[in-house]
Amino acid sequence: MLCLQNIIKCIFCFCIFLILFQACSVKNNDLCNLYVIDVMKEKKIYLPRSSANDIDIYLKSSRHWEKIPTTPAGKLNHKVAYNAAKSGKYVLAAYNGGAKSGHIAIVNGKKEMSYSKNYNAYVPYALGSVRGRKPKLIPLSYQFSADKEPKINYYIYNKQK
Repeated sequence: MLCLQNIIKCIFCFCIFLILFQACSVKNNDLCNLYVIDVMKEKKIYLPRSSANDIDIYLKSSRHWEKIPTTPAGKLNHKVAYNAAKSGKYVLAAYNGGAKSGHIAIVNGKKEMSYSKNYNAYVPYALGSVRGRKPKLIPLSYQFSADKEPKINYYIYNKQK
């Protein structure tokens, strides 16, 4: 009987471990939004403390953020986003995954654009967290795969509005 109780305790502890491990994994997948929220908060720019998908919805409706229109070919206008960031404006790139997890990153204008074969275009560098890793500055094409381009938007912060 004592052995059975020990086995039950071990199974219970293992189940608790799995639940806690899963909770940590979910938090790590959401690190991109928390990082961007915290950086913008340091700049006194409000973003809702929410998922990347919800932030994208907020950016679309906010009078303080202006969506950069796509090119006539329907592609992201990387050059406009890069130039805005280079001029000192805050620019965000956001992907709304719908029912799936989205992604968000900060466009960097200090590092020259990099050619991406997948996008078949020069893309800016972006600062953000990918797959729960520590945020770093990498080409946008590593932050967002090219197949997601139709659901990615660039937004420029415009505090005058």
